[in-house]
Amino acid sequence: MQTSETLPPDARPEFSRRFWPGPHAILRHPPEGSMRRLLTLPTLASHLLASLLLSSPLAAETRQHANLIFTLPEGWEVGAVLDDGTLILRSDLPEDDCEYCRIYLSTGSQIGGKVVDWLASQSRRFVEDDPTDPPEVTPMTASGVTNLRGRPSAMRGQTVDGDLQVLLAIQLFGRMELLGFEGPASDAEELAATMQVFERDVMPLVEGLGFVSEGAKPVMPPPEPGPLTGVWWGTTNWWSMGLDGMMTMEIDHHWLTFWPDGLFYDGTPPNGTAPFDPASLTAAGDMDWGSYQLTGATLTLSYASGEVEVLEVSSDTFTKGDKRMDPITPLADGTKLNGVVSTIFVSGFTPGFGGSGGMTAMTDTTYAPDGTWEFGSYTGASSTFDNGAGFATGSEQSDAGRYVVKDGLVIQYAKDGSIARSRYAFKAGSTIWIGSDILK
Repeated sequence: MQTSETLPPDARPEFSRRFWPGPHAILRHPPEGSMRRLLTLPTLASHLLASLLLSSPLAAETRQHANLIFTLPEGWEVGAVLDDGTLILRSDLPEDDCEYCRIYLSTGSQIGGKVVDWLASQSRRFVEDDPTDPPEVTPMTASGVTNLRGRPSAMRGQTVDGDLQVLLAIQLFGRMELLGFEGPASDAEELAATMQVFERDVMPLVEGLGFVSEGAKPVMPPPEPGPLTGVWWGTTNWWSMGLDGMMTMEIDHHWLTFWPDGLFYDGTPPNGTAPFDPASLTAAGDMDWGSYQLTGATLTLSYASGEVEVLEVSSDTFTKGDKRMDPITPLADGTKLNGVVSTIFVSGFTPGFGGSGGMTAMTDTTYAPDGTWEFGSYTGASSTFDNGAGFATGSEQSDAGRYVVKDGLVIQYAKDGSIARSRYAFKAGSTIWIGSDILK
């Protein structure tokens, strides 16, 4: 292993993404002999190499994201997928242990070159961009090329507005993989606790990584031809507390689309009811598809991610708890729409705000029979304070373009020809639905 060297402060590529704001604290310019010594990557790299020899995964829940096969650490749960396909694992450890820690699994990149150079170019990959208040990324140290189970790898330590972020790049044949870990580090004690989680949970995950491009078996069972074809739709209800302290019933809409080759998609497929390319979705980090198996009254959905869901089947209806899904018939290709989809959100301010008032958000999307659409929105807020003062503010937006109904979707094209939005369009009884909204 080569000795580490401090990265130049200007090695900061353009793309940025940060999951949450961290404490603005002492890790930016720690005094000599203090936390910079704790954060040097020779220490991190040596811990990694030691863990590869001594550790084993703590849980047996195997998952896949893009090219990576990994074991979900005990006490962690699958979170959101970012726009670039990166999967976030969120801490759900007992007693809020490392509550704001995150593990990032990217989709990697089909690229050659040196792993250390590529890692330097990814320094802002997991940093959320904020043009009004750009986060400060402070390079700490980076390792040279290390041997990770026979594969060239490199590590980089940095702080993002004071939070610790460790990046790990692994070089495979014709591609690079990138993982990240982020946690609070406002002082030496917090940094030490974060590093314990890194060594305990992240090291076994790295040690157990498999790579589909190098022969690792995908976790999803291969599809077999099945009897289901078409789209199923249903809703579930739940309660949430608004800003004003009032309980509001929320309605979630669910879609499942099936193909006779044994594949399904959960949500709105990119191509609607047309067949999709599993390899392309996987490479982009879209793991909302999988293979299904219908056995008697049991429908088993095996997702590409490794998750499994089981639904009960009665006639053409799928149920699980309070979820019920029934088959729907999407609108025919070329259908012309004539109506408006409207949404509205109204909320008061948080109790104890010191005044009365609230905010309102409204949108209207108008579909015309000539194949055009227009969008308008208004967002406003107003309040009167206890001392008699107050404020009122608002803003409006508009957009327009053309639409087409194809493969079950209403595809809205912007003026420049790009796809602005696509949603399922179907008829339930006498009501036409555009996604989760009614066309009136």
